[in-house]
Amino acid sequence: MRSLNKFILAVLVLSVPAASGAKVLEDVVAKVNGKPLLLSEFKKNLLSVIDNYRRNLPQIVNDPETVDQIRSKVLEQMIDDELLAQKADELKVKIRDRELDKGILEVKERSFRATETGERRSDKEVDEAFQAELDGEGLTLAQFNERIRRQLAIRKVVEQEVQGKLKPPTDAAAGEAYERLKFIIDNDTSVLKGMDPITAQAYLEFGLRLKQNFAERVRVSHILFKLPPAASMVVKNKALAEAKEVKGKLDKGADFFETAQKESDDLESAPRGGDLGWILREMMPKDFEDAAFKLGVGDVSEPIETEFGYHLLFIQEKKAKQAMNFERIKMGVKEFLFNLQYQESLQEFVKVLRAKATLERRLPKE
Repeated sequence: MRSLNKFILAVLVLSVPAASGAKVLEDVVAKVNGKPLLLSEFKKNLLSVIDNYRRNLPQIVNDPETVDQIRSKVLEQMIDDELLAQKADELKVKIRDRELDKGILEVKERSFRATETGERRSDKEVDEAFQAELDGEGLTLAQFNERIRRQLAIRKVVEQEVQGKLKPPTDAAAGEAYERLKFIIDNDTSVLKGMDPITAQAYLEFGLRLKQNFAERVRVSHILFKLPPAASMVVKNKALAEAKEVKGKLDKGADFFETAQKESDDLESAPRGGDLGWILREMMPKDFEDAAFKLGVGDVSEPIETEFGYHLLFIQEKKAKQAMNFERIKMGVKEFLFNLQYQESLQEFVKVLRAKATLERRLPKE
């Protein structure tokens, strides 16, 4: 659930619009101190989150229980944003024009600079993609600017009332955290016992990230020729022949990125040219892993069979295992502890706002 919350927050940040008056009761999904949150805006935010899951974790949207959790979390995030926006009004937070311009540029760079396939757009293309998005949402530039101004005010409240009041972690605290993280890196999670679930999950995720950064790893792209479960020999031979034919084209100079986009049956990685990111030992099927770590950078494998089908692998980068010590990652551990403290303090701050607020929820069942 922590990962789910973070994913939803990442999708909604700088995108949740200000609530406005509703003409009919059915248009309202919640009221925050009497101010309505509209069903139409809830649907837009929910669709944004669901679309991101479809691209990154498609299996999630096939689970009705998880989708119900997503719907609830989207609504609660909208409520939190409205509470923070009202707090900004109470504190008379002002956003200068240059801050607004910077916020708009941030949105453009993060959301429109790169295409879905990772290609970098020119400034003109960024502006065109941005305008197309506004047109698709039915927003004027003035309405979008007001949306960003609101979110920047929320950010300022959080920086002032939460982040600005935190103390940086000490070397001693970082040292204690480092000792716990070493156990996690060695696949021993016993040090997480007794922690609250959110803190334990944060330690687990950070420990695994450290392990990825210091372990031997390979960045791999692949082209998948998918096989159905219990495929017949005829079907397998056909898929293998297709894989060999594509391998022949690659050997003659065909671009792997473009070929993966056209030929791969892995719908999740194909738009990225088959990029699977960095893999570690024991992450992938054995034959897949053995080939990935044996191949040289720039090499393409022969067809490799796994339970999913036949793969052609392309090695983008390789990194050797590195020694990890406290001094080398001390600043990273301190940042981790500060962020953990920040998240806990933000939750407490919002909890206080919620306790003082009048909240009404009217979320439809479907």
